[in-house]
Amino acid sequence: MSLLRLISTVKSVCSLNRRREFKELLRRVAPTRQDSLLDIGSGDGYWTNQFARYAGRTVGLEPDPHALNSARSLHNRSITFQQGFAEKLPFDDSSFDCIVSVSCFEHFRDAQLALHECFRVLKPGGRLAISVDSLLPQNSRPEFRSWHAQKYFVTEYFGEQRLISMFTQSGLRPGREPITHLLNSQHSARVRELFLRNPIRWLPAFPALYSMVLYFDRRKPNMPGQVLVATAFRPPIPNTEPQPRRTSHSPEDISSPPYANSLSSN
Repeated sequence: MSLLRLISTVKSVCSLNRRREFKELLRRVAPTRQDSLLDIGSGDGYWTNQFARYAGRTVGLEPDPHALNSARSLHNRSITFQQGFAEKLPFDDSSFDCIVSVSCFEHFRDAQLALHECFRVLKPGGRLAISVDSLLPQNSRPEFRSWHAQKYFVTEYFGEQRLISMFTQSGLRPGREPITHLLNSQHSARVRELFLRNPIRWLPAFPALYSMVLYFDRRKPNMPGQVLVATAFRPPIPNTEPQPRRTSHSPEDISSPPYANSLSSN
């Protein structure tokens, strides 16, 4: 059990972008102990467990039975890990206050249908925050995109305008805050590519690589991010009391690039 937990932690933490994605998602969705939260694509449950520290009832949805068994054996029994697919969520209408997903939508067979399902199971006024891979001609080499898509079973890479359009088509309203771009420097993207292609070789240098990525993203942003973090919400029912203003969790080392408001990636 301890070895399985160690492997799960290393796989989740030793990523050049996952922890920043989590912090940005947490800040944007801002769950409280009164909120129910659904994590779509929960895998072995590591990040679901992190979200559960801030939310009330927490559910992780995962189609892979092996990952599901790992999650159930590794994490808090108060978290429900349920098998299912994002395109057909096994929950009643208006079941959740918050929905999150850490870089999973790019793997779905029908991401638009998944967003329709998110709209259905969110309560009126409920919040959605997702991160997605966004390897586009503007920020990555064709050879790397092809390799990445094949290795990680990617069905679609999303640009900013594509995400906004999909939110709108599903009935969700895009959040007012600009979409956050991570890995938005040619230098940080190159470091990520090196690490992804041979993570075992570069693992001893991970702390240095992570610091480099943070530095380049903050100081030398020069392209659309390879990872996007976006927010949407289900409109509240008309003629009801306005939703209270929510307090966001501190983003710490998250920042949007200066061009985020006007950036458009198709």
